[in-house]
Amino acid sequence: MGHREHEIGVADRMLNVLARPMVRLWLRTAEMSDPLLPRPVSPDDREPPEHNSDRVLLVGNGASVGYGVLSHDLSLAGHLGRQTTLATGRPTHVSVIADGEMTAGSALSTLRASDLERYDGVVLTIGVNEALELSPVKRWDSEIDELLAFLRPPATPHLAVFMVAIPPMESIAGFPSFVRWISDRHGRALNSRLRSACDRFDHVTFVPFAPARAADLGRYRSTETYRAWATLIAETVAGGLSAEYPRSDDQAEGAG
Repeated sequence: MGHREHEIGVADRMLNVLARPMVRLWLRTAEMSDPLLPRPVSPDDREPPEHNSDRVLLVGNGASVGYGVLSHDLSLAGHLGRQTTLATGRPTHVSVIADGEMTAGSALSTLRASDLERYDGVVLTIGVNEALELSPVKRWDSEIDELLAFLRPPATPHLAVFMVAIPPMESIAGFPSFVRWISDRHGRALNSRLRSACDRFDHVTFVPFAPARAADLGRYRSTETYRAWATLIAETVAGGLSAEYPRSDDQAEGAG
């Protein structure tokens, strides 16, 4: 079995090496790289409110950017905040730092430059670029471990971390069948490693994320799509935040 797995691993690496130039050529000429695509102004890392609310930082590429809408209130961030509030019964403020070119490595640089003391949770949507670029799995492992180690308590003792899985490419854009097949194949390998890394850290939750095939035109996401995407994430985020900060009525009952 071990020898067989080794052979499969070698075959996967060879396939990625052969496919990488063709995939990257397509990406450089594709609509998804168009700088004129509408999107919210980012970053939107305003100071969270001082009142009693759950303060969440959404960091990443892909779903976090908000392609197709002009306000974060209409993007994943806005819907995630509202749906989390409905689940917890507490106000939720979601700040955003998003970049279409963000990777696991640059996400670490971004978080190092951020004041994480202001937040109760951080939601990361990274890995789409690595899947599309067919980035080496070994590099992904190293960068994810470094990222999660940085977010490990006691450096951030009150921070709940949620790592959102890399979605299937058909949920993002109309990729050619070959690009979609090879990127999804690689994305599954990266997700497997991501889940394993999250399991090694008590404060980190892996969030499965497999939206249905995109109904929007090209990269122009509608607010309805972002609402559906938030539904796949909000329950897990709400559960993690509630475990750290129980509802006020629960606290009152406990005190009684």
